[in-house]
Amino acid sequence: MRKKLLILLLCVVVVCSVTIGIVYADDADPGSQADGGETAAKLYTVQVGGATLTVNTHNLNMSITKGGRTWYSGQRHVDENGEIDDGLEYNGARITDGITVSYRNADSVNKIQQTDSITNLADDPVREFKELDNGFDAKIRLKSNVGISFTLKVRFDGTKLTATVPSSSITETTDNMRLEQISLFPYFDSSYQQTDGQIFIPDGSGALIDLSVQSNATQAYSQRIYGEDYGLSTPSTRANQPKRATMPVMATLYPDGGTTMMVTGGAEYSRANASVSGIGQYPYNRAGFTFIYREPYTRFYDDSGDTSKSTYELQTDRNEFDAQITYTLMDAGVNIADVAKVYRDSIAIKKTSIENVGMRLQFLMVENKQSMFGRTKIVMTTPDYVETVARDVCYYCNGLSVALTGYQRGGLGGASPSVFPMANKSAYRALGEKLAMMDVSLNYTVDYMRAHERASFSNGNLLQNVSEQFVTLADTRAGSGVTFRLIKPSYSEKMLYSDIDKLSDFNAGIEAANIGAMLFSGYKSEVFSRTDMKENNVRVIDGVQLPVALSNPNDYMFGVLDSYVDAPIEYSAYLIETESVPFLQMVLGGSVPMYSEALNLDYTGTQLVLRLIDSNVYPSFILTEQDAIELYGTDSQGIFTSSFDVWKYSIRTTYEQVNNVLKEVVGQQIVRREAVANNVYVNTYSNGVKTVVNYSSNPVTYQGVLIEAMSAAAVR
Repeated sequence: MRKKLLILLLCVVVVCSVTIGIVYADDADPGSQADGGETAAKLYTVQVGGATLTVNTHNLNMSITKGGRTWYSGQRHVDENGEIDDGLEYNGARITDGITVSYRNADSVNKIQQTDSITNLADDPVREFKELDNGFDAKIRLKSNVGISFTLKVRFDGTKLTATVPSSSITETTDNMRLEQISLFPYFDSSYQQTDGQIFIPDGSGALIDLSVQSNATQAYSQRIYGEDYGLSTPSTRANQPKRATMPVMATLYPDGGTTMMVTGGAEYSRANASVSGIGQYPYNRAGFTFIYREPYTRFYDDSGDTSKSTYELQTDRNEFDAQITYTLMDAGVNIADVAKVYRDSIAIKKTSIENVGMRLQFLMVENKQSMFGRTKIVMTTPDYVETVARDVCYYCNGLSVALTGYQRGGLGGASPSVFPMANKSAYRALGEKLAMMDVSLNYTVDYMRAHERASFSNGNLLQNVSEQFVTLADTRAGSGVTFRLIKPSYSEKMLYSDIDKLSDFNAGIEAANIGAMLFSGYKSEVFSRTDMKENNVRVIDGVQLPVALSNPNDYMFGVLDSYVDAPIEYSAYLIETESVPFLQMVLGGSVPMYSEALNLDYTGTQLVLRLIDSNVYPSFILTEQDAIELYGTDSQGIFTSSFDVWKYSIRTTYEQVNNVLKEVVGQQIVRREAVANNVYVNTYSNGVKTVVNYSSNPVTYQGVLIEAMSAAAVR
C-alpha cells in the first residue's frame, strides 16, 4: 500500500502545474532503471516551456517528456515481463549514469586508462545538488583514491537542454590520479537492438547509420573533432585518408522524434562516438561526445624516432576549456535537413553573393625533378595558356574561378610556403588583369602551414611537439614520397600578411591549404593550445582584405571564408555507415560557393556528376598545358592525366550537366531531403525547386516528370 501511495504521489507532482518538485519513490523511472534497482531514489522535477525534466539526483539519469514523447539520457531495455534482459548487470550503470569518467595513474609504468560511470566510482557521487527553476547544478566527487571532482550544470528551456562542465570547477586532489576524459550523457536518446531510426555522424560531407538493418561493422565510429593534435602525436598520413570530422554535431532520428547534439563549448577537445547494436557488449544504438582533458603520448629522447629511446607519458597539464553539449529535442517527422538548420543557426557563416553555377580550374604551372646536375624545372603551363583556356571555358561557364599552383620560383616541388618569390611577376600580373576583364576570379594556392622538406627554411620557424621534435608529415598526394614539416602559426601569419601586401595589384586572392583544416598545440619556443590556434586562425583570415578560399576547413572558419574548395561530397565508407548525405552542403549551401576536389584525379563518370548535383557542389579540375607524362619523377607524379586538351570535352559536359540542374537553385538552401525510392533522392530548396537525383538503373517519375536512370532533374 505504501508503495502505491508513493507512486501516486509522483504522478500527481508530474501532472499538476507545479514548477518544481522533489519526490522519493521506491520504484520510479528514471530511478529504478537508472541504478539497477536502488531503492529510495530521489527525483527532481522541473516543468519548463510545456516540457517536464526529471532527474535522478543520485546518478544524474534524466528523462524529458514533451508533446507525448519521452527522451531518456539513458534507459536500459525492459522486456514485456518488466525484466531487464540485456544481461549487463553491473555495467548497466554505464548506460543510465549521466556521466562516465576516464582517468590514469600518472605514476604507473603502464599508465592504464580506467573508465567507469560515476556510481561505480563513488557510493554517493553527487555531493551537492542545487535546484533551479530551469535545471540544476550537481557537484560530483569521485571516491577518495581517485580524488577527482567537478560540477555539472544543466539548463533547459523546453526545447534545448545544455549540459556544461566549467573548467574552473574541476579539481584533482591526489598526487598521481589525473583526469583524462569525461563523457556527458553518452546514451542520450539511445535505442535498443534493431529499430526504425537513424544516427547522423559528421564524417566527411555527412553520413547516416541505418538502425533498422543488422550492421556488419565490428568497430564503432570514433573521430576526433577537427583532427588529431600533432603537437602531441604524429599519426600516419597517406593518400586516401579517411574523411575528417569538421563539424561537432550528431543526431538521432526516429519516426516519433529525435535529438540534435552539438558541442557548443570545447569542440577542439572533443571526440564524436557512435555505435550500433552488435558492436561490443552493449545491444544499444547510441551517439555522444567525449571531452579530452589529457592525452597519452610517446616522448622521444632524441629525433631518431627510435621507440627504444622513448617513454610512455601522460599530458601533464590539463586542457583548459568549458565542456558543453547542447541537445535540441526534435519533433516527429524530423529530417536530416532539420538537423542541418539547427546546426546552421548556431554557427557563424559568411554570406557570399552567388550569381551563377561555378567551376574551378586549378593549373599546375611549374614542377621540378632531380637531374644529373641538380633539380630541373619543368614548365607544365604558361600564363598565356591559362588565359586561352579561360576564354574558351567562359563561352559556356559564367562562374569560372581559376587557381594557380607551382608559380613560385623553381616550381612546386620544394617551393617556399608563400606566394613570393614569384617566378614571373609581370606575366602573372598581366594574367590577373586579363582574367578580371573576363569576370574570372583568380586565386594563388599556397600552404602556409607546412614547409616542404627541400624548402630553405629556418628551424626556428618550425613547430616542435611535446618531445621537442620537429613535426614531420608525409605528403598525402598519390605517388609522392616527400615529407613536410609544420610551421609555427605565428610565422604562417607573418608570411600570409606579407603576401597580401604584395598581391594587392595582382587582381587575385588567396587559396589557403590547411589554415583552418589543421589544429594542433605548440610547445618549446612557442607555447599555445588548440583553442589558441583556433581563435588565431579565425582572426588572421578575418583580417585579410582580399578574397580567401579555404580547403576543407573546420566549421569555426565558416564565418570568415569567401569560398570553400576541396569539399568532400561523400563519407569515408566505414562499415558502420549506410548512406552518405550532403549535410555539410545543407549547412553552407546558398551562402558560400563550394567546389569539389579535382575530379580528374578520381573520375567515375556519371556517378560522380550526380553526386555533385545531389550535394550542390561545383566541379573542379587540376589541369596542365603539357601532358602529365612530364610529371613522372616529380612530387606530382600521382597526377596521371591533366592535359586540358585531353579533358576539354569532359570538363564542358560535366559543367553543363551540373549547371542544367543547379542553375535553378543558385543561392538557395536545402530545406528538406528525402528518399522517394531506392537510390532516388529529392532535395527541396528554399525557393521551392526540387532536385531529383536518380542513382538507380531504372527510370522514375516524380510529380509527373520522368527522370531517366542515372540522371538528375530540377522540378518546380
